[in-house]
Amino acid sequence: MSQHIVEETVKAVLPITISTIYLFGIPLDQWVLILTIIYTVLLIISTLRDKFITPYLEKKKREMSKATGDHHVT
Repeated sequence: MSQHIVEETVKAVLPITISTIYLFGIPLDQWVLILTIIYTVLLIISTLRDKFITPYLEKKKREMSKATGDHHVT
């Protein structure tokens, strides 16, 4: 994709998004609230995954590898 097409697409995204939002009949301030809530939930999920779930799974993987005698943990 050429650089010119990318630049023009980026310039058009905001007006197209605003127009589409109004077509659905939801005011812009409500869309900002909805998107902020979605963004916050995604940040919470990402943080939980990075701080708790991934380390837990890596620990379990190491324990399973020790139990089976496999020393090639990647």
